[in-house]
Amino acid sequence: MPRTKRKNKSSKLSIQKRWCVETKTESNMDISEHNSNVAQRSSGDRILKNERISMQEKSVLEQENIADTYDGPSYIIVDKNALCDIFKYTLCGICNQSTLKLEFGHKYGFSHQLKLVCKTCSEQKMECFTSPRLEKKSNTSTPFDVNVRAVQAFLAISGGHASVEKFCMFLNMPLMSSKTFNEIKCYINSVPKLLLPKLC
Repeated sequence: MPRTKRKNKSSKLSIQKRWCVETKTESNMDISEHNSNVAQRSSGDRILKNERISMQEKSVLEQENIADTYDGPSYIIVDKNALCDIFKYTLCGICNQSTLKLEFGHKYGFSHQLKLVCKTCSEQKMECFTSPRLEKKSNTSTPFDVNVRAVQAFLAISGGHASVEKFCMFLNMPLMSSKTFNEIKCYINSVPKLLLPKLC
């Protein structure tokens, strides 16, 4: 007859322990006192955690209020199709047709050139960039505000260009080239901190 394995013996013992009726002993009472102490500590920890969460919520609300009153440029991420759909039913002022189309021109990092064109009368209604350029300093090309902010953000989180690549890949966005990233990084290092865009 084969020997019973240790695994089977230990499982039978654990089953017996699980289903046996416990009697109150001193050790059981010590365990219950310990459990009540742990419960009191965990409720105190829960109160502290709730206070921390409420303080974090207040700071987020304060930041939102600051962002609402900030006059400088602020950005949102928008799907291109949603942006084009805005103009799908807008009438052209000249031909009164709803044939306005938003075209995307050149891109410079995260800043894109937008052109609003009527397909019927072929008139260009408007042209602009999605971000303003910073003030001209010296004879170098002036970067766009959104690019400087993005590079500052990725440098602050110790990301570098590799993090920009991953960010763009996950959002299905056109990539900022490493050349542009490094030029803006040099620009940030060369310009006094007072002249850089203020982060709210």
